[in-house]
Amino acid sequence: MVEGKTWTSIVLEVLKLLGADARAVQLKEIYEAVKRFDPSKCDDSNIYTHTYKGRRRSEPRWKRDVRDALLKLKRKGFVVSEGRGLWRLATPSQTAQTSCTSS
Repeated sequence: MVEGKTWTSIVLEVLKLLGADARAVQLKEIYEAVKRFDPSKCDDSNIYTHTYKGRRRSEPRWKRDVRDALLKLKRKGFVVSEGRGLWRLATPSQTAQTSCTSS
């Protein structure tokens, strides 16, 4: 168990462990690694229900939290999306570009 860690810090650490600096990592792989990294935060019985493209969907809340953390990390310039469900750590030059454009 990882006490006191935020979802963004957990996801960032998991991406580093998965080698996302050298390759794009699939969302499914991130979910699996997060569940191994901190199983106490991954309660599959806490269900989140939402509507997406007109269809009602249900999934464990922690998966939504992981995706929210990825989006926060993307906005801050720490990660980049390499396509649908593919994530990688931003290179220093990508991080610098994000810093310049967000000012």
